[in-house]
Amino acid sequence: MQTKLLINITPIRKPLTGIGYYTLNILRELLRKDTDVIGLQNGRPVDRQQLQALTDSFLIETEHQQSQQKSIKRSVVELIRSIPGSYQVKNILLSFRAKRSLARFAAQNYVYFEPSFIPFDYNGRTITTVHDLSFISFPQFHPETRVAYLTSKIRSSIDKSDHVIVDSDYILQEMHQYYPSSLNKSSTVYLGVDQFFRPYSASECAEINARLGLKYQRFILSVATLEPRKNLKRLVLAYKLMPTEIRDEHPLVLVGDHGWKNAELLAETKELIESKQLIFTGYLSDNDLKRLYGSAMIFAYPSLYEGFGLPVVEAMASGVPVITSSRGATAEIADDSAVLVDPENENDISQAMVNLVCRPEQRKMLSASGIEFVERYQWSKTVENILEIADSISNK
Repeated sequence: MQTKLLINITPIRKPLTGIGYYTLNILRELLRKDTDVIGLQNGRPVDRQQLQALTDSFLIETEHQQSQQKSIKRSVVELIRSIPGSYQVKNILLSFRAKRSLARFAAQNYVYFEPSFIPFDYNGRTITTVHDLSFISFPQFHPETRVAYLTSKIRSSIDKSDHVIVDSDYILQEMHQYYPSSLNKSSTVYLGVDQFFRPYSASECAEINARLGLKYQRFILSVATLEPRKNLKRLVLAYKLMPTEIRDEHPLVLVGDHGWKNAELLAETKELIESKQLIFTGYLSDNDLKRLYGSAMIFAYPSLYEGFGLPVVEAMASGVPVITSSRGATAEIADDSAVLVDPENENDISQAMVNLVCRPEQRKMLSASGIEFVERYQWSKTVENILEIADSISNK
């Protein structure tokens, strides 16, 4: 019997955020399969033909449009999020708009897949994705409005879901600890890595390197939103501990949009920017980002908390030696194919970077190991797991 899946595609909007990227990749894989799939966008149903057009639109969008939309969206989102109760109001409006469609699809035995924490009330089988619990473990990493909304809703979301999936075993254990009702109806479903994250030659990367004033495989890269959870201030402090002659030849390149609470980070980088030892690129298009990964000598990602740590596997797929946190999901996802460091120890992070700069054989070994290791992270496998869960709960 063909799987019938209803998926909330509201997170897929230009330019993509993390959950939007997750949802888009799942949708793409669903459309490649013999699956009866219906989308729900801002509470309204979207048929298969419209879903295909939506996914195709992300392939033809120009880089200028991406960059321009990112800047506009950031300003609007930050303004809305600062309004008390904004999350609750949005949820109420979408739930009201979706009510009739949800009832119709429940009557037709569609399994509802929610990719973003809080599902609609649905009188049918429901699978919900909980990407992480940082709003509980590290509430200081989020705006107060988001913390208040998620903490008030997450328990009931788990309770009313037939199955809950998470991005890593680390988050699964954390969820079981905080919400015992998730036991026996939850599992880990790993994310995938886009096939276009791969090693790129110097000539393929020449344009982006020339634009940023970089040399191929002569810089240290980090890709993350500029916010406290990503631990970039400590990465910068660790970089400052490296010998000057190494810093002069190997700048630190930080790629990412401005998040929040990053004033201390920006203060620490001023001197390095003036000496051209550090470069902020801001937001980059998807095409530029893939080639910048492929150009890096080292990828450093000492994040304090992740649900999965997608940049880690993207860097590995690109053939870049990775330094990442020895705790939580990143340690699980990277296993022994990366250099693991204490994310709260600047000396540890610094020494790891110095060692890799000075040891080309170790870099070569990590590069080969990482490329082979990340073959296990494929979006097709992610979707296969989701469909297996959907089949299982629909037959209960």
